[in-house]
Amino acid sequence: MKAIRIIPTLFFSALAALAISCSEDVAVANEQEVYFEVQYTNQAWGNQLKGLLIDKQGQVRTYDNPASWNDAGLKSVLSKEEMEANISQTKISSVKIEASDLDKYMNAARKITGDDLSKPVNGGADLGFIRFYSYTYDTEKKTYAAVFLRQTGNVIIHNQDPNAKEVADWLAKVTDEVY
Repeated sequence: MKAIRIIPTLFFSALAALAISCSEDVAVANEQEVYFEVQYTNQAWGNQLKGLLIDKQGQVRTYDNPASWNDAGLKSVLSKEEMEANISQTKISSVKIEASDLDKYMNAARKITGDDLSKPVNGGADLGFIRFYSYTYDTEKKTYAAVFLRQTGNVIIHNQDPNAKEVADWLAKVTDEVY
């Protein structure tokens, strides 16, 4: 008599456990396509705009005088469509970031707090500007917020957060590898 009661109980318990485990296996898609940007601008000898984006696969995408660029320096928040328009104007370089490095620097970038910037210091003349950014993505608003890390060139400015320095130093090495 007890065996007759135990078998249905075990059957329905196992069925419930399977149903619960199946519903938890839904993967959440990572909507953020771009995590970092390094941008060089100079108007001393004509308009120059070039740089690189690093996407979620670790691909380093370069651009050189694109037709129309949505500049994080002019607009601190870019829509998903604006970022997609930027991506469409890039070329995938031969440099690819290892997944472990990408994770390391994405995590460091997420820890950057505030925008405590150093005083601007004159760096020279006719050098242009090299700006380093990380991006955070708002899934509800579908926007990319640029986090300023560093600027070198004519005027030097640093984000004082130690994580910003770490990420900007790494981006400088990546840039040297690409160019």
